[in-house]
Amino acid sequence: MSGSPPRARGWGAFALVGLLAACGATEAASPGSAPPAAPPSTIGGVGGLPETVPSTTIETVVEPEVSEPPVQIEITLPLTDEGTRTLLVGEQVEGNRVLLIGDSILASTSRRYGREMCEALNAVGWTIELNAEPGRFVDFGSRVMRQRFDPDNGLDWDAAVVHLGSNYRGDEQSFEEELNEILVDLAPRPTLLLTVTEIRTGWSEVNDVVARAGESLDHVTVVDWADIAETPGVLSRDGQHPGDAGEDVLVELIATNLGAAPATLSADAECLRSRFTDDSAIRPDTRGSASSGSSGSSGSSGSSGSSGSSGGSGSSGGSSGGGSATTAAPATDPPSSTSPPAQTDPPATQPPPPVDTDPPPPPPATDGS
Repeated sequence: MSGSPPRARGWGAFALVGLLAACGATEAASPGSAPPAAPPSTIGGVGGLPETVPSTTIETVVEPEVSEPPVQIEITLPLTDEGTRTLLVGEQVEGNRVLLIGDSILASTSRRYGREMCEALNAVGWTIELNAEPGRFVDFGSRVMRQRFDPDNGLDWDAAVVHLGSNYRGDEQSFEEELNEILVDLAPRPTLLLTVTEIRTGWSEVNDVVARAGESLDHVTVVDWADIAETPGVLSRDGQHPGDAGEDVLVELIATNLGAAPATLSADAECLRSRFTDDSAIRPDTRGSASSGSSGSSGSSGSSGSSGSSGGSGSSGGSSGGGSATTAAPATDPPSSTSPPAQTDPPATQPPPPVDTDPPPPPPATDGS
């Protein structure tokens, strides 16, 4: 892994514009809606980046199945103090393994609901494991780290994406302590840290913590989901969770900031099975069905007061869930459901029902399981 990139201080003029149609839940994104091409790579001997990066506009139109207008987004990458674009994650690493941690905002894009995240990131060479469950607080990230991050025993990752805080108990200090513990453990691996939609007044504290982490930790890049989510058509009616088009926007946002994985590893990209797929916070009948060592809806013990599982009051939309499996035995997916989970805090338009009905594959040989 190369040295730390210049820290992002502001958001500048480098923009990528895409038109993402609000397609039906079962429609895959067209090849044209894949993440915009990254600037010239700096991976060993391939070439160098220009000192300044011109604006690039890519427009993609997908014919919608329903009569909804397309969603137009502008993704602005961070700039250094000198006004140059910060390095994308793919320009900083030698491997292609990415660990994603989140609540139901990320879970709505998981392999058991639509596979949007896997399809977008696999397409640019990333092997990913998305561990996200609905209704989870920041301590869920600590649980994932304990079970899925163990470099000393061969369970390691090249980069990470963290989106926690949509479920928040209002204790800014405790939230910051636990989030920083996760981020420090991930260092020096490049980590994308997403802001949250400020559906309630207190949620601005979460984004204040996120901003401070981006300023103080060189390996952390803040990705402003809160700003992108204000685009009409991105969120569902509850004002917090992404709708069908919003899920595409979310994966586009993450894929753009990751950039392409090192080219030599692109053919090896995998969609790894999540070890955390407990939907019981929003669908009680699935408690403990997804994995050994089910977490139920109470979260792990030993976490700070501001974090912990939200139980049955999951406020983050999407559709993830699953008990906490040990690293020795991969979890199996929950049974497919013909009805999407109902949101309880607050009501939301629902993600598509699970579609990952294939028999579980054997544990991947590369993740130490």
